[in-house]
Amino acid sequence: MIITTSRLILRPMMAEDLEPLLAMTSDPQVMAFVGDGQTLDRAATALWIENAAAALRASDVGSRAVVLRDSGKVIGWAGIIPTAVQGRVELIYGFSRAYWGRGYASEATAALLEASDAGPIDATIDPNNGPSRRILEKLGFAAVGEEQDEHGLPTLRLRRP
Repeated sequence: MIITTSRLILRPMMAEDLEPLLAMTSDPQVMAFVGDGQTLDRAATALWIENAAAALRASDVGSRAVVLRDSGKVIGWAGIIPTAVQGRVELIYGFSRAYWGRGYASEATAALLEASDAGPIDATIDPNNGPSRRILEKLGFAAVGEEQDEHGLPTLRLRRP
């Protein structure tokens, strides 16, 4: 399923998205609050794109490319993905630094949530990531508590009923 907003298209990732997504996944500032905070190389980014596309072919749960409607430029990713906890899904997103602070993360994630029938959705963020916390709270997420993520790093879990 392709999701559209007034400014964005959220669509399955494609091999042609490698260069713009690699520019993001290899940027230490973009990846600082993603997973274990490490950047990805070309091969890891290509594998992620392939796996994300396969996940969306199988269901509506997975990461999507976030594309500007007016130019077709890939500016980020967003998705609802399964977690290691059975039956739990999580909202994720990341954007090129050139597009931070313009409301794209809020717009993309709101559209994903509106299109989802996943029920309760979690989000985990670094406790120091104030911008993401503000986005999530605007979307109706509330803090559940702090815990350690799969990498042993502190994380704040938020949930939207």
